[in-house]
Amino acid sequence: MLSGPAGSGKTTYIMDRLREALRSGSHAVRLLVPTATMAQHLQNRLAREGFVFSHTLIQTLSGFLKLWTGDAPEVSQAVLYLLVDQAARKVARPEFERVTQFHGFCSSLARTIEEFASAGCDSARLAANLPDVPLGDAFLAVYQEVDRELARRGLALRGTRLANAAARIDTEGLPGIHTIWLDGFHALPDPELAVIAALGKHTELTLTLDEAELGEGTLARLGALDFSEEQARGSRTRPALALVKAPSIEREVEEIAHRILLQAESGRPFREIGVIVRSPEIYAPILHATLDRFGIPARVYFDERLERHPVVRFLSGAVDAMLGGWDHAATLAVLRLAPRFADFGVMDRFDFDVRERTPQSGLGELRSLLMGDDGQPRPYAEGLLHKLDSLSMLEEWRGFELAPKDWAARFATLRAIFRPSRPTEPITHEIALQYRSQAAVLDVFDEALDEAAQALSGARHLPIEDFWRAVKSILRLKPLRLADGRRNVVNVMSAHEARQWVLPVVFVCGMVEKQFPRIHHQDPFFNDPARCRLNAAGIRVRTAAEFEREERLLFDAAITRATMLATLSYPEFDARGERNLQSIYLEGLILDPQDAQPVRPSPRRQPSELPAAGISRPELLAYVREKTARLSPTALETFLQCPFQYFTQRFLRLKTAPDRPEQRLDFLTQGNIVHSVLAVWWQQPQDIVPLFERIFADYLKEKHIPSGYHTERLRNGMLDDLRRFTAEDSWPRVACQSQIEVPFELPLGEGVKINGRIDRLDTAPGGESYVIDYKYSAPQRVKDKVKDESLLQAPLYMMAAEHLGLRPAGMYYLGVKGEIIYAGWSDLPLMESLGMPENWLENTRRRTLEIVARIRSGTVDVHPADRENCRFCDAKDICRVETQSPALVEIAEGV
Repeated sequence: MLSGPAGSGKTTYIMDRLREALRSGSHAVRLLVPTATMAQHLQNRLAREGFVFSHTLIQTLSGFLKLWTGDAPEVSQAVLYLLVDQAARKVARPEFERVTQFHGFCSSLARTIEEFASAGCDSARLAANLPDVPLGDAFLAVYQEVDRELARRGLALRGTRLANAAARIDTEGLPGIHTIWLDGFHALPDPELAVIAALGKHTELTLTLDEAELGEGTLARLGALDFSEEQARGSRTRPALALVKAPSIEREVEEIAHRILLQAESGRPFREIGVIVRSPEIYAPILHATLDRFGIPARVYFDERLERHPVVRFLSGAVDAMLGGWDHAATLAVLRLAPRFADFGVMDRFDFDVRERTPQSGLGELRSLLMGDDGQPRPYAEGLLHKLDSLSMLEEWRGFELAPKDWAARFATLRAIFRPSRPTEPITHEIALQYRSQAAVLDVFDEALDEAAQALSGARHLPIEDFWRAVKSILRLKPLRLADGRRNVVNVMSAHEARQWVLPVVFVCGMVEKQFPRIHHQDPFFNDPARCRLNAAGIRVRTAAEFEREERLLFDAAITRATMLATLSYPEFDARGERNLQSIYLEGLILDPQDAQPVRPSPRRQPSELPAAGISRPELLAYVREKTARLSPTALETFLQCPFQYFTQRFLRLKTAPDRPEQRLDFLTQGNIVHSVLAVWWQQPQDIVPLFERIFADYLKEKHIPSGYHTERLRNGMLDDLRRFTAEDSWPRVACQSQIEVPFELPLGEGVKINGRIDRLDTAPGGESYVIDYKYSAPQRVKDKVKDESLLQAPLYMMAAEHLGLRPAGMYYLGVKGEIIYAGWSDLPLMESLGMPENWLENTRRRTLEIVARIRSGTVDVHPADRENCRFCDAKDICRVETQSPALVEIAEGV
């Protein structure tokens, strides 16, 4: 047996012995490792060195033992979950009655059963040693039912298969094999120790373990074998350590990418760099996106969630949509995932039409959106209609009751509706990987169907809902790892996977509490005192303290995976802006944290290479002049805020995606409702409540706004504001004659006219007229409008009133939200107004013509007047302006 500290040269020693055997022509040797990734890694290393050998010389322990485990196949994790779920429902213990239907409970139950089985404890052994715990009897009843069901189906848990293998090897030996090395194993349970003891009886066996994992219990369970314990030769010194502190997880990952590129610039291949992650669910997505953005090739050694792959989301979404009556939102989500959906010319219009009309249901209504007024399909709609026809074939499944294997065969035909189009672009690695992943996922989907049929084999006939529920459970649990044969890539791996690797440079991210180390709670079925009693009875199950010890071993292994440099990092703040507590493991390291630098990848094209922003072609400038013959004050103010925003709205006329139903009662719609109510009420005073209710109901119907708490809350707010206004408004209404919703067209010269509509024009007995513009926004925003000298609406409205033959004496923004506010300008001291600016109207005329001249000159550059308003801009996702820190470090791509 070889022992040594974490990160010692045990693997190097084993590999040297294997090289000697290969050079001597001996093939009666085996190197057994715990995972397929480690086996492949070691195979590739020897192949690069020029050795030619059978892949069976380096393989996993599970793969090596297949010949000795017996006929009973190992039950998969997903099938075990379904069997546990069925067993829990069948035994119907009162302790579990209220939680059996929850996925998390059944997963926890299956995990504990799997743990006991891996420790060599079946239900019979547990019954003989059952500790006195509140849920012990209920757990045992479920476990016994699972064991009976496994025996009936001819399946076995891993612990049982290992015990069978150990017994056969002990009696039959290992013909043709005289030397076995086992490397990379940690926390060996009893069934694996029994296998190792059996292997050691017939071969010269070498087992490597870290010193921290050696104990009397481990050695005792290896039996009376004559093992020699010796230190591994070739031990190396610990690597240099560095600690990086970043403001956020995004900056932390960007700093890692920055340092990887610096290593690459110095000549180090990417394959000699690793990133170790303890919490893949947090770091894997952002690592993948950031490394890709910085042009760093990477291979991740995490199992992806099968249910999240686009192919599975499409297939399962189609079945869910059918079972849900083809709800339009759900069906549209499925269609967006369909291959070639974006190829259809009417896709965008269809997408928007559907979203504008939700919530609705039925495929017939969806088809009608693709038909023209003449009853014929719109141009280029045939492909989308064909896709809807393919989905409609699922409808006939609704009334069937079939045997599980027949359901599996029928669901296997779903892959026919997922037909990827041929790539039109040059084939890159990313495109090839995408097509490979689609093909692989379709095969895994078929495997999930077979596993569901296997788990439900006791049922004769099932409705589709029951079978599909089982399939979805398997899809939720079944892992997905796609093959990636690239060689020169950064290796991104979990802390458990990393124990098998040695690389020159390693990064360990997420060094904060609750991530590294993770918090391990006591098992809900068997607490730590109960587990201690089980250990005393010879059933080795781990306690929370042992899990915590394993966390420390994982950390020690992670920082010793590097031969030269290990960089640890953590974010100071979480997504909510709260300070993170750095990992307790950092306390023992005397390291001064380095601050992360703000970095970004350098642009693919330099600014000098970008085309100049502007319209210069004469025919386009003529088109611009034609389109600016009539303008609104709002359009002019949009240009003043940002010419590019004006360009996208007024010339490109880009339409934003429709709001979701619950978001349709937005600020603009609320303002329109209040305007409509006040327009009627001011001319025809009446009870405001029924008037509001009628207009509010019309808007709900027109915009397909669903009822609910949010809608009711906003409704009550608007009604309260209108009640306050009608009861407390202090405007001298009796002395004025009012005009409502007054349209105007104001000529300014040079072929420019300003169009608009004045909410209210009040004329006093003396002939003075006042422009009133309703504002349904926060009181402070209404007050701020009179301070913003760049706004044009107020003076242009007064010029329009003058053009209508009136004598404008003032203009007021009337805020009715929260409180009644009059903010504006007047020649007379009315409603706390400001005085009229000198030459206001003439200056506005000249300024407006200057703005129109800039528009007509083709100005479309990105130049926001107020960057705070950019977050409200619909064009922010296509805007080319970037706000960056002056201290930003640009990192070149494609190193």
